[in-house]
Amino acid sequence: MSERGVLKKLSDFFLAPPRIDSDELKELLGEDDSVLLTVQTLSCTYKPRAWVDRNTFFRSILILTKKRILLLKNSSKVNVLRDIELDTITHHKFGSTRSKGLKLEIKTVDAEDSIMFHQQYRKEFEELSGKFEEVMAQAIELSAGTGETFFCMHCGARIPAASVFCSSCGKKVRV
Repeated sequence: MSERGVLKKLSDFFLAPPRIDSDELKELLGEDDSVLLTVQTLSCTYKPRAWVDRNTFFRSILILTKKRILLLKNSSKVNVLRDIELDTITHHKFGSTRSKGLKLEIKTVDAEDSIMFHQQYRKEFEELSGKFEEVMAQAIELSAGTGETFFCMHCGARIPAASVFCSSCGKKVRV
């Protein structure tokens, strides 16, 4: 087998679309949540406030649902690495890296996630960014409309959605 054939087989293996057992995933999601998009990631870096808990996951699977983002281990069984509720996200940014890779940064009250995608997934990344913005807008609208709570971006306290100022730190949360 030529060197080119080996490289082709390896790239097909590492960039193959994720396969997930649907029964386990349905059990994990519950009845009121559904999968909107599934994308293979190159690496995911989890950065909580405590330096000791930092971790990087390679070749994981990102699943965008109506209520959350799931990062799963790339295996035949469903093994959740990160579960990020959409209403806890305080900031997000889509972009590219120096090496022409694709990147999604998500900041929550207590952690920061940096998710890298292979250049080959540009189409899926653009679809992810569109659907993610759509779902985030719905989550914010739902949170504000029902009088639920959200997190202060300054101190992380949970405050009512109708509040203009945070009751814990006093910072302005609404314009």
